[in-house]
Amino acid sequence: MRCFMGIVGAMIWLAVPAVLQAGDRDKALAVIDKAIEAHGGTSALDKAQMRSRSGQGVFSLRGDARFSTEETVRFPDRCRVLLNPKRDRVILVLNGDKGWIQAGGATQEMARTALKEKQEELYVWWLMTLTPLRKDEFRLKLLADAKVNDRDAAVVLVSRKDSPDARLFFDKRSGLLVKIARPATESGLPITKEYVYSDHKEFDGVKMPTKEVITLNGTAKYSEVKFSDYKVLSRAEDKLFEKP
Repeated sequence: MRCFMGIVGAMIWLAVPAVLQAGDRDKALAVIDKAIEAHGGTSALDKAQMRSRSGQGVFSLRGDARFSTEETVRFPDRCRVLLNPKRDRVILVLNGDKGWIQAGGATQEMARTALKEKQEELYVWWLMTLTPLRKDEFRLKLLADAKVNDRDAAVVLVSRKDSPDARLFFDKRSGLLVKIARPATESGLPITKEYVYSDHKEFDGVKMPTKEVITLNGTAKYSEVKFSDYKVLSRAEDKLFEKP
């Protein structure tokens, strides 16, 4: 009898973390669900799994280098980016575990490190669509509140196998996604990369940020982009994501 009670006690003890994790996920999902509604609702965001956007920006690490960008994505793992499409054009393409870059008319397959960095950037873009976070493959935990642009923000830690952990910050009043922070590397050094989103506007039923500022380790400004247009796509042909 004593042995049986010991087994039961052990089973109860082992179950406690699972219960706590379920509670953590439920609290985090409540924040995510509010954000989904603030950004246009489930149906609109599901359609935004294929979308394009264009904008103008500045790279700031080595002086102010201006650029323009046109991006087409089919989440979770395909994108085509045209930098400076009217002159000195650079094309970046990701297609699953393959990636290419074309500059000056010459195309090269991405090296493993560059490919991983670009895949992680695409992962951040995917997180912005929010509805995938409801899937079981994502582990969610509500963290302590923080400040983003002097406003209170709820913070959700997102974990997924083979992807970097990311902290998502949601404005507590509006519910909008206003920041993502994740570990990254720059020139081989570990850093924290932060994406701050603002000036949200509605495009095709989805409310998206028209301004994005990226910083490294919370201080060094990496880039600033202003997006003039988003389009939700009904189709994104396979050939878009082939080797350029």
